[in-house]
Amino acid sequence: MYEDILTFWFQELTPQQWWQADEEFDNTIKQRFLTILQQAAAGELAHWRQAVKGRLAEIIVLDQFSRNVYR
Repeated sequence: MYEDILTFWFQELTPQQWWQADEEFDNTIKQRFLTILQQAAAGELAHWRQAVKGRLAEIIVLDQFSRNVYR
Protein backbone atom coordinates (compact mmCIF):
# COMPACT_ATOMS: atom_id res chain seq x y z
CA MET A 1 0.00 0.00 0.00
CA TYR A 2 2.73 2.48 0.87
CA GLU A 3 4.41 1.74 -2.47
CA ASP A 4 1.39 3.36 -4.17
CA ILE A 5 2.02 6.55 -2.21
CA LEU A 6 5.71 6.64 -3.10
CA THR A 7 4.99 5.93 -6.76
CA PHE A 8 2.39 8.70 -6.87
CA TRP A 9 4.58 11.23 -5.06
CA PHE A 10 7.93 10.57 -6.71
CA GLN A 11 7.03 9.24 -10.16
CA GLU A 12 3.64 10.67 -11.11
CA LEU A 13 4.29 14.19 -9.82
CA THR A 14 6.93 16.83 -10.31
CA PRO A 15 8.44 18.67 -7.35
CA GLN A 16 6.64 21.82 -8.52
CA GLN A 17 3.30 20.07 -8.01
CA TRP A 18 4.17 19.24 -4.40
CA TRP A 19 3.92 22.90 -3.39
CA GLN A 20 1.32 24.46 -5.66
CA ALA A 21 -2.20 25.17 -4.50
CA ASP A 22 -4.44 23.54 -7.08
CA GLU A 23 -8.01 22.45 -6.42
CA GLU A 24 -7.92 19.67 -9.01
CA PHE A 25 -4.71 18.27 -7.52
CA ASP A 26 -6.18 18.49 -4.01
CA ASN A 27 -9.27 16.59 -5.18
CA THR A 28 -7.11 13.89 -6.75
CA ILE A 29 -5.35 13.34 -3.44
CA LYS A 30 -8.68 13.30 -1.59
CA GLN A 31 -10.12 10.72 -3.96
CA ARG A 32 -7.08 8.46 -3.95
CA PHE A 33 -5.72 8.81 -0.43
CA LEU A 34 -8.28 10.22 2.03
CA THR A 35 -8.95 6.83 3.62
CA ILE A 36 -5.22 6.19 4.02
CA LEU A 37 -4.77 9.64 5.55
CA GLN A 38 -7.53 8.95 8.06
CA GLN A 39 -6.00 5.58 8.94
CA ALA A 40 -2.55 7.10 9.39
CA ALA A 41 -3.92 9.91 11.56
CA ALA A 42 -5.63 7.32 13.76
CA GLY A 43 -2.36 5.43 14.18
CA GLU A 44 -3.62 2.42 12.25
CA LEU A 45 -0.62 2.37 9.92
CA ALA A 46 2.09 2.39 12.58
CA HIS A 47 3.29 -0.96 11.25
CA TRP A 48 4.54 0.90 8.16
CA ARG A 49 7.33 2.28 10.36
CA GLN A 50 9.01 -1.11 10.32
CA ALA A 51 10.20 -0.39 6.76
CA VAL A 52 12.14 2.68 5.64
CA LYS A 53 9.85 3.22 2.65
CA GLY A 54 6.84 2.81 4.90
CA ARG A 55 8.12 5.53 7.22
CA LEU A 56 8.64 7.86 4.29
CA ALA A 57 5.17 7.14 2.95
CA GLU A 58 3.61 7.83 6.35
CA ILE A 59 5.42 11.17 6.54
CA ILE A 60 4.18 12.13 3.07
CA VAL A 61 0.63 11.14 3.96
CA LEU A 62 0.53 12.95 7.31
CA ASP A 63 2.50 16.03 6.30
CA GLN A 64 1.86 16.64 2.62
CA PHE A 65 -1.43 14.92 1.84
CA SER A 66 -3.05 16.46 4.91
CA ARG A 67 -2.22 19.90 3.52
CA ASN A 68 -3.98 19.07 0.27
CA VAL A 69 -6.99 17.41 1.85
CA TYR A 70 -7.62 20.07 4.51
CA ARG A 71 -6.55 23.17 2.57
